[in-house]
Amino acid sequence: MKKNVSSIMVAAMCLTVFSACSSNTASNVPEPAISNQTSEVKEPPIVLSIVNSAGGTPNFPTGDPFWEGNPVAKELEQKLNIKLKWDVYSGNGRDKLNVVLASGEYPDLIMLSDPTKVIADKIAIPLNDLIDKYGPDLKKKYGSALNMLKQSDGKIYHLTNTYLPDGATPPGYGYSLQVRTDIYEALGSPKLETADDVYNYLKSVKEKYPKTPEGQTMYPLSGFNRNWGSPYYGMLAMAGSPADSKLYIGADDAVKFWPKAPWALDVLKFYNKLFREGLIDPEAFTQDYATWQKSKLYTARVAAHIGGWNQTFDVLKSYTDAKLPNAENMYFQNVVFKFPTGDKPAVLSVSKKGTGALVITDKAKNPEAAMKLLNYLTTEEGNFLAMNGPKGIQWDMVDGKPTLKKSYLDRWLAGEKQANIEKETGMSHYSRLVGSDLGKTSWGTYWILKDDPVATNNIRAQQRDKALSPYWYDSTTIGDLMAGADTEILAKQQAVDKRLYDNAFPVILAKSEAEVEAEFAKFVKDLDAAGAAQVEAYMTKMHKQYMQQLAGK
Repeated sequence: MKKNVSSIMVAAMCLTVFSACSSNTASNVPEPAISNQTSEVKEPPIVLSIVNSAGGTPNFPTGDPFWEGNPVAKELEQKLNIKLKWDVYSGNGRDKLNVVLASGEYPDLIMLSDPTKVIADKIAIPLNDLIDKYGPDLKKKYGSALNMLKQSDGKIYHLTNTYLPDGATPPGYGYSLQVRTDIYEALGSPKLETADDVYNYLKSVKEKYPKTPEGQTMYPLSGFNRNWGSPYYGMLAMAGSPADSKLYIGADDAVKFWPKAPWALDVLKFYNKLFREGLIDPEAFTQDYATWQKSKLYTARVAAHIGGWNQTFDVLKSYTDAKLPNAENMYFQNVVFKFPTGDKPAVLSVSKKGTGALVITDKAKNPEAAMKLLNYLTTEEGNFLAMNGPKGIQWDMVDGKPTLKKSYLDRWLAGEKQANIEKETGMSHYSRLVGSDLGKTSWGTYWILKDDPVATNNIRAQQRDKALSPYWYDSTTIGDLMAGADTEILAKQQAVDKRLYDNAFPVILAKSEAEVEAEFAKFVKDLDAAGAAQVEAYMTKMHKQYMQQLAGK
């Protein structure tokens, strides 16, 4: 106890006089000590200027008292004696940021999408020593991902958000097969574990439900044509292509475009079989997303769909509003199935490295304070505060677990605009500095309580989590494979990328299995003619380089 009291006293002293704190401060000051003692600090708060140039927010523009007076800002000032003075760029803030940087009058911290220029211009300062001295919690939270943030000189110049903390498992999002519950249960709730199971199920749907009660055609499987997020990319995710990557990673860590995968032809044969037997909506290859929703999904003509889980999740309200018979049971369940020759499904790609960028600039008069703030925001207490606002507004601790207050739970469930609750709680905005909502808290909750299916008693989302959460993929080492590529390789990559989508349709729409095989051979040959092999070699080199970097080599 005496040892802890001593640590607390040291923490309070160091927060008022940074220059008096040695490098031992960070190791001697546990996070609760900062929280318990900083309310006694009598000095004026340390003010750090920050600009958000990464898109800003239309809800709270610069000048809105929200930024400096919201509950999270007040809590941070009380705990750390640090206050942020915000500037927020609306829309695309890149041009305005460039003008500000050129003037030489820029803030202590900058949030931006791409840190390349500010690093090259030596505007962003190296963070290694600051992290070692003042960022022990941050260092632990990022884990090996910090190695991925190092530049060629070994220095770290920026931090990210929405990274996957070491050891965390993301919630159940991503691609899935979605089946309408009322039809699924009427057909006996058969197992849907393999492609053959899905084929047999769709055949049963066609036989038993050829028409809707209104006499319109019912589609066993439907979809839309969109260059990304379309149904057949969901099929590829079921076979093991990391979601949204267009790639196949071989056992030797070689990177290939997905048509080079050993299961690629089987996936397209399956899709073609559904087409030839009338088990899929023939307009799935031509209709756009909005048309599909309006004419097929909202009119209850879709028995199953494959794609993003969210693409059918909200349709239940349309059915209940229309007072359709048995509407409450017409929601879509999520299913992950496997191909016999496929790899483990990879329906959601997440990265340990994260996205976006936050830098401390060479104008910062107190970079130590900036790092202490960032360190606190990566602790469980700080991250949860940033995601939800302080305890006592929309949540309280109940039986040792953070729990939404009923008044706020009811508002979330009623669909109230998030901006209203952000105004009251300060939630979400400080989380964009170095926060992450991937994984779960030590209490077993989601980081964002209003998204937690247990906290909101959302049975459908609980089913989604159970079905999808095992099938995520760490995309850390495949997220930026064209970095540093010359113009020739980039041109070839763009040529291949166009063919990956457009040229798959002659295979899917072939009139026989023999034609599928012939069209598939043309497909792969055309990719190679466009330079696929050279691009794959470059991507493999970068992938292996990133793997070594992640391992700290």
